[in-house]
Amino acid sequence: MTVAGVISGFTFTTNNPNATGALDTSAGADLSSRTQLSNALVTLAHTTGPLRFSLTAGAYNFPVVGLAINPTFQQFANTNLYSYLPNAYVQYVPNANWTISAGKLPTLLGQENAFTFQNVNIQRGLVWNMEPVVSNGIRVAYANANFSAALEYNDGFYSGSRRAVEGLLGWNPTSSSSLQFIFILPDPNTPSNTTVLIANKREYDLMYTQQIGKLQLLPYALWVQSPASTALGYVRSQSAFGAVMIANYAFNGAFSLGGRVEAAGNSSSTSDFSFNSDLVGYGPGSSATTFTLTPAYKAQHLVVRGEWSYVAANNVLSGLGFGPGGLRTNQTRFGLEVGAQF
Repeated sequence: MTVAGVISGFTFTTNNPNATGALDTSAGADLSSRTQLSNALVTLAHTTGPLRFSLTAGAYNFPVVGLAINPTFQQFANTNLYSYLPNAYVQYVPNANWTISAGKLPTLLGQENAFTFQNVNIQRGLVWNMEPVVSNGIRVAYANANFSAALEYNDGFYSGSRRAVEGLLGWNPTSSSSLQFIFILPDPNTPSNTTVLIANKREYDLMYTQQIGKLQLLPYALWVQSPASTALGYVRSQSAFGAVMIANYAFNGAFSLGGRVEAAGNSSSTSDFSFNSDLVGYGPGSSATTFTLTPAYKAQHLVVRGEWSYVAANNVLSGLGFGPGGLRTNQTRFGLEVGAQF
């Protein structure tokens, strides 16, 4: 059995904080300064033999660039979304190629993982914010030296009784590169829940990974479609698209510099008020471009990371996004995360 853990905290200062999205203020306006516990997690895993398991327990925070930051223990946010046991699954591994997993599984989609310490940047991106994070289900996976595939039957966007199919096809042309296509197809009538406002989203991810010496490149593109649903009040089908470039350069064993550039946009018009017309998060017809830089220092168990992020948004709906309306606005955020991993 292996035991791994992380404890860390962050502090962020925001110029032009969000007008809505904060759950701990009376009007929903975010604070210009936030200091929170970002991770207090322990993972127990048994990773050998035919019967395996993994359990991750503790507290966590999901800071997202361009969106309000909520307290780690705030109701309907962060740790309260997926409980103090965000991942818990068992596996049957009959041979070197096949794996069957069942339980509370992290999603297959996206180049960014859920927790801050797992990623190049402290904050997640807006494209990540459109994807699922955790689902309850069963997954069958196959992998060899050059090919990988997985098929999962789960509850979609953590939706409980509703069902979805999630899958992956991957190809590793070389030892330093990979190409993956991932999808999720939920029930078109899947209602919202505490983890997501629009939960019937069909999503298609195309991801590429390339290692070039000390430089790692992680570009990917996401297509999102929310079908019309009379049961949910979605009067028409809506869609959104996002493109992301993530890069990380390791100067040596201690210092690295990570960066992310992304663009995301709704295909809806600003006058479209179907309940599923905003998939990005700033209102119908909105779009945004984000830039993030994250220098990091790691020495034994210590991890120290700084971060600068900038967001430019278009067609922000009044009362949403950063400010009290207007057709264009922006936000700059500076942060620091300090922690230890063991």
